[in-house]
Amino acid sequence: MTLPGLGKSRGLIVLAACLVPVLAACSGAAAQVRLPAKAANTTAQRPASVGRQQKVPPRQQVVGALTAYTGALSQADKSGSEAEARRLLQPYLAAGRIGGVVRAVDTIWTSGDRFYGQDVLHVLSVRINGSHAFVHDCDNTSGMGLQNTTTGRTVPGSAGVAHANIVTSLELVKGHWLVQFQLPEDVPCVP
Repeated sequence: MTLPGLGKSRGLIVLAACLVPVLAACSGAAAQVRLPAKAANTTAQRPASVGRQQKVPPRQQVVGALTAYTGALSQADKSGSEAEARRLLQPYLAAGRIGGVVRAVDTIWTSGDRFYGQDVLHVLSVRINGSHAFVHDCDNTSGMGLQNTTTGRTVPGSAGVAHANIVTSLELVKGHWLVQFQLPEDVPCVP
């Protein structure tokens, strides 16, 4: 399955990297919430509340929340457990999105695949308006993709791209920045 307007390889990695429906923002098209892999020693921790981070500039809080989210997604994939994936995502992802991400990851597990490699984030801009933030990044996903757990072989067409143009929406909820959705843009970007 590929996204309209994207080549097969790019479409598969964007689909794999952006798994959950973007609700109304996506006009009912297949969903997008990224599922990048991170280094295995990355550990997800409950984010500190904004009240305790008053000395940390809002931009750093938002970028930190996005970075922690990508690490939690990697751990959720590695867990192989729906319950554990939900627990790992809860501190970083909007409550209404967790079920969709877990179902999408479970579909990947059911097909016998897992993510490999690491997504390298390149934040281009952060826009904060009250309790809403948008992060525009040009990620390097070329070192990641899907791998069959039985054969150890890379899933054809799942390799990433050097410049994945992604916009992430976050919302400040009870003192924590939570990812609301991610949307790939089908235009070139440069980190």
